[in-house]
Amino acid sequence: MKQFIFWTGIYNILGGAGFVLGIWSLVGVKFPQSSFWAWGFGSALIYSGVVLVLCSRALPARASLVYWEGLLRIVGFLLFAGFGFLGDFGVITGILGIVELIIGLVYLIGLPKSFSVSATDLLLDRAT
Repeated sequence: MKQFIFWTGIYNILGGAGFVLGIWSLVGVKFPQSSFWAWGFGSALIYSGVVLVLCSRALPARASLVYWEGLLRIVGFLLFAGFGFLGDFGVITGILGIVELIIGLVYLIGLPKSFSVSATDLLLDRAT
């Protein structure tokens, strides 16, 4: 689990850099006209990636942060899939949403099993 969280953190950092630098537009992601949204989202993604990398270094103490990130990824799936498949942000955005769903489910299902604690304990930071 520790390695998975580390590499999903790296994935976030690289993905965020892609938004900030506009690289995702080369593969079909359609951005709003204002670069504010791409920069804001990309910066948040980079921050989230750094947090995941740091959490992977001391996972038992920081598992609740990763669990909350799993919930955030489910929300990300809803947004990405909605705007990608039903909106006009491009199909690749919807596909990225599916990747977010898979990662989020691995976090939400895998962390409680890895540490033999309940989801409630992780949500309330009682899993030490």
